[in-house]
Amino acid sequence: MERTTLPFYYFVWILSLSMITISCKDDIENEGEAGKLTRMNIEDAKLLYISSQNSSSKLYGVKNASSLRSTSDKNDQVYEVEYYDNKGKTIQDKIPHYLYDARDYLMAIFKDPHDLYAYEGYLVRKKDGKAFEIPQEYIPIVDGHNDMIFNANTNKRRFRYIPVLQDWDFLNVCFDKYDNLYYSSSKCLSSGECPNILHRISITANNHINFTPISVESESVWGFCIDKEGNALYGRAGGEWMRYVSADGSIGEPIPAIIREKYSDVAVAACNLVWSGTEDIMALYEYMAEYDEELDGYIHFPDRKYFLMKLRDGQFERVKELKLKFVGDNLPSSYNVFYVGGKVMYSYFFEGTAILVDISSMDSYREILCAVEANIVIDDKLYNFDKETFSLTHINIENGATTPVFNLDMSPLNGYVNISIMEVTESGVLFAAHRVSDRINVVAKIDLDNEFTILQSNSGMISVITTLD
Repeated sequence: MERTTLPFYYFVWILSLSMITISCKDDIENEGEAGKLTRMNIEDAKLLYISSQNSSSKLYGVKNASSLRSTSDKNDQVYEVEYYDNKGKTIQDKIPHYLYDARDYLMAIFKDPHDLYAYEGYLVRKKDGKAFEIPQEYIPIVDGHNDMIFNANTNKRRFRYIPVLQDWDFLNVCFDKYDNLYYSSSKCLSSGECPNILHRISITANNHINFTPISVESESVWGFCIDKEGNALYGRAGGEWMRYVSADGSIGEPIPAIIREKYSDVAVAACNLVWSGTEDIMALYEYMAEYDEELDGYIHFPDRKYFLMKLRDGQFERVKELKLKFVGDNLPSSYNVFYVGGKVMYSYFFEGTAILVDISSMDSYREILCAVEANIVIDDKLYNFDKETFSLTHINIENGATTPVFNLDMSPLNGYVNISIMEVTESGVLFAAHRVSDRINVVAKIDLDNEFTILQSNSGMISVITTLD
């Protein structure tokens, strides 16, 4: 067989091409990392907060917020969080804007220093502070807050003093039992429309972030809830329709949030709240009338009726009528429904009577008399915290029994205004406040010994707070 000899210059060309390809690859990778955020020193923090003044913001960590009776040096408890690139160099131009506790990760949103209307997003691993950038097209978006669908984030600001609400306070992030995250981001289509798309976000073993759209592309998502298996229900823009999407991606038919008469536009029923129970996605609907097949028309009720609803075959159906008296703000909402102790508890209050209602599932439903309204969950236990008196009361979710925990001396707070509660534990209260005498904002604590300690003095307002559980 004749042996073919390739010219020497061919090998030179191949070798040169290989070197160029590898060099370009390395240059691109290095260029992409240079100056980019790759780590934040949050691994020792139990709580984070953003202190803002004018257009400048700083991120601070609190090391021992869960043990407010700690005797450690107060100057060691609060520290300014630093940002590092892949070379270990400190990045100076980060403007923190919003934080969200995402289980094993912190979701950190920053303003772009060159365009204050643009954002950068990262998922930061809590155990070591390693930061993974969220691509621009998947930056979370606040979906025009939908009161009809439970959003745990709205309750977190109950005890804060912030004169102006920012949209990010209503950011909705959910999880399933597989530790997938769910949130919505905006996607602009060829039609020119830019709907909010609901995504399932998973992080692989090799730290790759996968984004899977699960909502109908042409529908803009307004609020959503996720059950433990990853089944989703989301509201559609306009508020009159919802849609169910199963964990395997099967898309259900539209679900009416407002039910109207067959031959007119008159509303006969409306959804008050949708939440994820321990077994199914559930809802409360109020009915003003009911269809009568014999009359082929609607019979209107003298008083509205309220029904617990359960999803079946992608649609809500009535299961149980509630006899509680509802008057506007005592209806179930994101402010009075709590996930605690493996249950979903609703704190009902009417004419001086407080009742704990177990709305975890249809089978577990029961009403439990209680001496106080619930308003906060601490370490997976239910409490009432009175911001006006700094008193804490534990509530037993099985029988409604209450146990006083503390009633702190608030006299050291004379001369302070605009008090924002940052953290409440059974050891005391961590808070931010404005000192009138010198117009300084402080971060301080009062412990069970009624010791008042200022941890930090600065001239910025505490705008965002998140606890790293």
